[in-house]
Amino acid sequence: MIKDMLRLRKQIRQEKPLVHSITNPISIHDCANVILAAGGRPIMAEHPKEAAQITKTAQALMLNLGNITDVRMESMEISRSTAKENGIPVMLDLVGVSCSDLRLCYAETLLKRGGISILKGNMSELLMIAGQPSHSIGIDAGKEDVLTEENIAKVTEIFKTLSQETGAILVASGKEDLIVGHDEAYLASNGVEMLSEITGTGCMLGALCTTYLAAGDPMLASLLGVTMMGVSGELAAQDSTGPGTFQVELLNQLYGVEETELEARTKIYRL
Repeated sequence: MIKDMLRLRKQIRQEKPLVHSITNPISIHDCANVILAAGGRPIMAEHPKEAAQITKTAQALMLNLGNITDVRMESMEISRSTAKENGIPVMLDLVGVSCSDLRLCYAETLLKRGGISILKGNMSELLMIAGQPSHSIGIDAGKEDVLTEENIAKVTEIFKTLSQETGAILVASGKEDLIVGHDEAYLASNGVEMLSEITGTGCMLGALCTTYLAAGDPMLASLLGVTMMGVSGELAAQDSTGPGTFQVELLNQLYGVEETELEARTKIYRL
């Protein structure tokens, strides 16, 4: 698995795919830089009158529901439809669906219309979209929804069913990340607490997964995305004195982490 991930990382750096990202203004700068660090080329266009034209030129599409607006909702649907028609893979980040009926209904509509390759969220968000009890605190996952040894088997089966229904690979981010397809599941255990102490790391993870998704394998893109974020976070924390220096060093590590370091640190377990 790690060898395939390293090959994918090298492929993206060589091909430099164009990634169309419709995301929130809170994290848009960080997402653009993460796409660049991973080897992609970001374009952040959200006007409804240009969304289709720009999406057609991209190799992957990122849709992020954070800080949602009417204009962005219109553009996301145009871009999703265009991507589906042109065989362009799409990552949908379910930011806030567990605390907002507007976002939940909109996300459900997007999923019903199809074309989503990766469905990402925290545990509360993915449980909500799966029709399960959810206990979010704003856009953060509630402690009742945290993955544990006691609930992991049940949650995995719920997510496998959701993957089957949507055709998407599920990425549940948290202290440990759960990556689920309709017939396989993985637990990724890299990362540090500091990743939760700066804003936008969840959105950045989505940007990473989308960049790697340009190569066409949603499961491998998801596994590489969570691993790159987790390992880079671990390395960044070693040289940081606080959130400010951590944020800078995180970008440095996403750009320059050595293959040997990535291979030695990767913690992915098939369930």
